[in-house]
Amino acid sequence: MYAMKPERDITIEQLQTENAALQQRLNELQTINQLALNLGTTLEFDIFLDNFVSTIQGSLGCERVIVLVCDEDEAMLEYGASNYQPDSMEKQLALENFRLSIFNPDEKSIVARWLDGEQVLVDEETVKSHVSFEWLAHSIGGHQLLTNPLTREGVLIGVVIVDNPISNTELSEQQWLVIKLITQHAATALQNARLHNKTVQELASSMREMYILRQIDRELNDTIDLNHVFEMTLDWALRFTNAQSTSLALYDQDANKLHFLVEYGYDMSSSQLDAIRQEYGPGIPLRVANSGSPEVVPDVDADVDFVRMANHTRSMMAVPVMREDRVVAVITLESKKVNGFTDAHLDFVQKLATRAGVAIDNARLYEEAIRERGKLSHILNNTADVVIVIGDDDRIMLINQSALGALQFYKTGDYVGQPVTNVFQELPLLSVFQRVRATSENITEEVVMPNERIFHANFRRFEGIGWIIVMHDITPFKEMDRLKSELIATVSHDLKQPLSVMNGYIELMLMQQAVTQQGMNSVSMIRKAMQNMRQLIDDLLDLAKIESGIRLDLQPLRIDQIIQECTEQVKPAAQSKAMTIVQQLAEDLPAVMGDRSRLRQVLVNLIGNGVKYTPAEGWVKVSAEVRGNSIRIAIQDNGMGISPEDQIHIFERFYRVRRPETDGIEGTGLGLAIVKSLVEAHKGQIGVESRLGEGSTFYMTLPIYENGYIPS
Repeated sequence: MYAMKPERDITIEQLQTENAALQQRLNELQTINQLALNLGTTLEFDIFLDNFVSTIQGSLGCERVIVLVCDEDEAMLEYGASNYQPDSMEKQLALENFRLSIFNPDEKSIVARWLDGEQVLVDEETVKSHVSFEWLAHSIGGHQLLTNPLTREGVLIGVVIVDNPISNTELSEQQWLVIKLITQHAATALQNARLHNKTVQELASSMREMYILRQIDRELNDTIDLNHVFEMTLDWALRFTNAQSTSLALYDQDANKLHFLVEYGYDMSSSQLDAIRQEYGPGIPLRVANSGSPEVVPDVDADVDFVRMANHTRSMMAVPVMREDRVVAVITLESKKVNGFTDAHLDFVQKLATRAGVAIDNARLYEEAIRERGKLSHILNNTADVVIVIGDDDRIMLINQSALGALQFYKTGDYVGQPVTNVFQELPLLSVFQRVRATSENITEEVVMPNERIFHANFRRFEGIGWIIVMHDITPFKEMDRLKSELIATVSHDLKQPLSVMNGYIELMLMQQAVTQQGMNSVSMIRKAMQNMRQLIDDLLDLAKIESGIRLDLQPLRIDQIIQECTEQVKPAAQSKAMTIVQQLAEDLPAVMGDRSRLRQVLVNLIGNGVKYTPAEGWVKVSAEVRGNSIRIAIQDNGMGISPEDQIHIFERFYRVRRPETDGIEGTGLGLAIVKSLVEAHKGQIGVESRLGEGSTFYMTLPIYENGYIPS
């Protein structure tokens, strides 16, 4: 049998003492756990730090608690929170401005031990050896500081400093243990609070940036003054980056030069700054203009291209302003701090530069538009023709000085922006414009003003603008034309009488005496010349009558019947040349309003010309069809054709095509001028399409009769 080991004698008092110690330990752990849980429910960083300090002070009963927090971006420990109140403002500022680098520390330093997660007791001598802790040295006395790192997954998040500076007593091992347990739980909560704070700060910064950019957009969109754009851009850049000085220069790519237009924050005048740049060069800004890439120079003393303009400058940022992949300007910012510009500053100034580029372009375009508008205004105000622009809203957009005089308006009157119905209220222009507006067609016609002046008016529609009216005063030409017509009518009548006398004597001569064959040939030549003369006189009288305002006998007519009649009339001439006349008329052609005799005159002339100017065995085709509100009649031939330079003048009076092929063809040069006048008198249009050697097509349009059709 095994020998029984005698049990230890435990008294009731000892058992009760141990149970009490265990219960106290359990209570402490529960308290620590509850405190850690409470800390974990708070994500507001500053509130968390204050709660953390209160938790440590309450659970340990210590007199001073200081929490240092790690700045990950700069690898620094900085002041977070404390219940400690220094006895001077200087010490308070030293505490609040506390910063201690944790980057690459000495192996035996306090920082290295914190990074290893070690609790460190610090005495007065140790504190004095660290410049950053000088504000603590006077209050340590004979006791030691307990420092406990807050780490999470091996990463230092913060440090807690605890001591009793008032009672000057040391912390117990039990307090060491409690603070270690608290910090183990609190590290995660601190990290969460810090991440939450960082997220909130980034969101707030982003919202602030968005608000600023929206405000910048509004301000830039409200101005088209180039200097104001520059000043506004630099003002926002200074505000956001806290820089001390700034400048904006336009870049001339061809000359590779910067022209500095706006400068803020420099002690010297612009002329002094320009003198420095001329002597030492523009420096970093020109380098950025050439590369097209932004640059942040953390320490300007280390950059060989830096040209000092201000004594306080320690760092610089230069950002190009781009438009369509080209640099148009450079924004430069200077700070009195080394590494004074962050990535956020660079990002903001780049966004600002993008907006400034658009605003600069807009301002430049506006200035160019103003200059061009000034040129146009000068030209329009010094042209003799009337120029009026009417917008799509039927309001006057532009009216030049000649228009004011021609329309007998007040020179000082403000007509721009006024409804056209008000401005043209008592002028014949209004009815013409309303007709043009209703049909949306370009129209050219003569307009007689109340002062009896006659204008050649052209109404044209332009998308995005409206209607442009250009009027030329043709009163002197109309007067000359009237005198010419009177002269032609008078002379023509006077010429007819000698022709009649000559014809009578020829007839008398033939009756009284015999004439040889040679004499008969001479008589035939005289009669032919007299006939040509009579035809010329008749054409002159006809043209004078038409141009003086012919009165047409308008009635509904079937144009197909008139075409048939005219074709039959010209057929003998065509048959004498073995030519074919073809008709291609659409079925059920509607009626037109016209003068039968005058329309016959037009069609006989056009079809006859087709026969006259087409070689033997050729053809002439007459076609008619409906086009919109008009009937289009075309007379096509396969004759010799008309050159482009002759087509320009073909409808002018006395103009004849002069080519070897036409030398033997007789004519007065008035036929097509008469045709054009008659077609226009019927509110129609006439034109020609032709190529040399390929024939010609003369076409005309006549408005359709309102009731459409008339009985056969």
